Amino acid sequence: MPSEFRVRRIFKGLVLRIAHPLAKAGVRPNTITYVSLLLSFIAALSLSLTGIQLVFGIFVFVSGLFDGVDGAVARERNVASDVGAFTDSVVDKVSEILILGAIAVVYSGIAFLGVPVELWVIIAISGWILTSYTRSRAAALGVSDLDIGLGARSERLFILVVFSLLNQLLWGLVFVSIIGILTSGYRFYKYQHELNFHPSN
Repeated sequence: MPSEFRVRRIFKGLVLRIAHPLAKAGVRPNTITYVSLLLSFIAALSLSLTGIQLVFGIFVFVSGLFDGVDGAVARERNVASDVGAFTDSVVDKVSEILILGAIAVVYSGIAFLGVPVELWVIIAISGWILTSYTRSRAAALGVSDLDIGLGARSERLFILVVFSLLNQLLWGLVFVSIIGILTSGYRFYKYQHELNFHPSN
């Protein structure tokens, strides 16, 4: 059963209000996908140049918002495609590396809770990638109940945004690192369990 605790549900109305005029204007979903990537780059650059967590959090939030807008535009224009889905998935990973990489650069040489920030970032990236990878492999093998675990991409980004706005970015990094690893582990266990019961998949 898909998780009922998704941040995207909260912002669904806002996403649709942004997507509607863009769809009417004929904007291509891939264009919006790359705008989302650009916003992630600006977020990373702003943190690297200024160290201001508030600005970083705002750009990460808008980037995540546009990551939902591209799909909404594709559905509204009825132009959803495998190429678009593939592009969106790859761009998402690049965006995440930019966002987390900026934290590693800005707080290089600093230990938080006794652990170097660079190591926290490695843990976060590992958990985030594994969360997505376990889902994609399970989907390819025929698993139907894919949307499980509390730490999906929208939740991880939202946690990072909230802590950035509170000027507690490193605490946010710790939380998204842990939730990413736990979610990927949970998905691995659940998908493996389903595959064991449905070996024909």
